[in-house]
Amino acid sequence: MHLISRYTDRYSLLKPVLGLGMLLLSGCVAVGPNPDDPYEKINRKIYSFNAVFDEYILKPPAKFYAFAVPAPVRAGVNNVYNNINMFPTVANDLLQADFQQAILDTWRFIINSSMGIAGIFDVASLCQLPPHENDLGITFAKWGDKHSPYIIIPFLGPSTIRDGFGLMFDYTFFTPYPYIHQDYMIESVLGFRYVDLRSRMFDTDKFISAAPDPYAFMRDAYLQHRHYLIDGEQAITPGDLYVDEAEGEIEPVLTNTPPEGKKASEFPITTN
Repeated sequence: MHLISRYTDRYSLLKPVLGLGMLLLSGCVAVGPNPDDPYEKINRKIYSFNAVFDEYILKPPAKFYAFAVPAPVRAGVNNVYNNINMFPTVANDLLQADFQQAILDTWRFIINSSMGIAGIFDVASLCQLPPHENDLGITFAKWGDKHSPYIIIPFLGPSTIRDGFGLMFDYTFFTPYPYIHQDYMIESVLGFRYVDLRSRMFDTDKFISAAPDPYAFMRDAYLQHRHYLIDGEQAITPGDLYVDEAEGEIEPVLTNTPPEGKKASEFPITTN
């Protein structure tokens, strides 16, 4: 119990947000018309709150970061965070009994951590070890919980109840962040990642804003991407969408690429 309490006390940026969001949704009795989104009414309110927070608090530093920091440097920063994310990826490979993938992901981490200088350079991809993402939400789905209600988490964005709890446990038990004992350091590390992720989403903003219903667009794209990671179903992702300027409509392009070869999702935190 002492070990658990020690870890759970460390994720100060995630615990209140995830806990409050899922408690609100789990206690909501209103059921929406979409079976995948039974809490749509409160989800839309949280979505509107997140949009205001994004516009006035998150987007300005993300724009400055994208403007002031050269693209190669930003790519290296993202590579470092993705390299750290190999800890929960390997852990979930093992939990899913995918031992071959666990070995490949372990080698990817070792190569990028050494030859890639702490993951700044993605040397492993040159060694035929492509990026691979895995998390506890996917593990829970593969264990049988494939249909979890969609939720919007305050400050973080799209998720499901399954993926939200998976994120908490992944962070607590499978990442090195809880070992950072200075609050200002952990807040700086996670806050910087937050801004970095937002800066990588500017290209997708136009697709979301052009949608007739941005909320439904983001929900459907998120859920289809998660289904894709879980069992390889056809998926629509923001990078696979384009706007027909003549018609002003968003048209999807479906892909059947195996999940292992799929580029990591650009959705905030929940699927990274």
